[in-house]
Amino acid sequence: MKNQSLLFISVALIFSNSYAAPDDLFLQATPAKNKLTTNISLDLVNDTVDFLNLRESEGVKGDSGDYIGGHLNVQYQLYPEWSINADYWHREIEFAQDTNKLNTTALGLTYTPESLSTDDSDLAFKLSFWGNKANELSKSTPTLVNGRKIDEVIVSNPRDMQIQLDTIYTHKIDFMNQINLFGSLGYSQVKVDELDLMVHLTGEGRDCKANININSNNQVTGTPIGRCLIDGLIVRDIDVGQYADQFGLDMQKDLNYDSYYAGLGGSWNWRYKQFESQVAYQYQHLWRNDIDDRVSNFGNTPIKDNHTLGVKFSYDFTPQITAFLQGEIYQNNFVGHIPFLYNGVTASRLDKRYGLASLGLNIRMF
Repeated sequence: MKNQSLLFISVALIFSNSYAAPDDLFLQATPAKNKLTTNISLDLVNDTVDFLNLRESEGVKGDSGDYIGGHLNVQYQLYPEWSINADYWHREIEFAQDTNKLNTTALGLTYTPESLSTDDSDLAFKLSFWGNKANELSKSTPTLVNGRKIDEVIVSNPRDMQIQLDTIYTHKIDFMNQINLFGSLGYSQVKVDELDLMVHLTGEGRDCKANININSNNQVTGTPIGRCLIDGLIVRDIDVGQYADQFGLDMQKDLNYDSYYAGLGGSWNWRYKQFESQVAYQYQHLWRNDIDDRVSNFGNTPIKDNHTLGVKFSYDFTPQITAFLQGEIYQNNFVGHIPFLYNGVTASRLDKRYGLASLGLNIRMF
């Protein structure tokens, strides 16, 4: 249980929100009709914009969990059978007194072989590279874990990197209805550089506030803050090596790990004149190295899969401009979508639903 205290702190500040990348849920194999297409969206979660009231139903109160972000997607048709896409997300997430910023990038290459297409069906293969990154994530309000109060925590340079292959099949039933099916396979790598904690060391003759640093090699260093008493003596330096076992953290297994994942999903498009709707579903399963065994040892149940539901409504204002409103529901928060979010303690706290709403424009250039 010693591992739980640091693991919880390191991720508590980020586990409640973020936005999935890439947009797997609404994948289609239909070849683009325009050479260059751009999507721009605004993504929101707060007391006013709470998709299906999921945030409220899961007990989130105040500004904690409020989210505002933007998404830019650019797609370019290289050749009739080949296209590329680039995506960028910027997010700002409120956690108590802190505003944490997260950036996501994605790059994809799609191949739609003409030999496997018919008048009503298309098959496409997509290779994607995507990842999430933050310079640092902070929680500056006190947290009580296992009887120890942690005054502040900073996670330095958390990031993840994924490579993913999708197979997508689209079939047009008639001029109003279309179905899309897809399967995904991917590899993921999660990295964190170090943790900085502000703690109050008490007991066994200690009364000392200190900044504690734990790097990626599990090396622990500490610096006293203000008046530090050990065995009744005021000290300027402290040896925190003897306290490292209190944290019980293995950075390489608990916060830095590799995993593999697979997904299956599909969607249904219905169109009437300028209006179109799309209802989608995705299932994802994950296989992680080391960490899920450690989750079980902590007495928690690993979260090895996720279910996502989505709905998208679009309206063509002109042949070149389409507005859309989109909502997504995640059964187990963002497990599998923001990989650096998951570790031993959040595994027991990420089994909560979350909803996200987006408003945007699709602009077809030429």
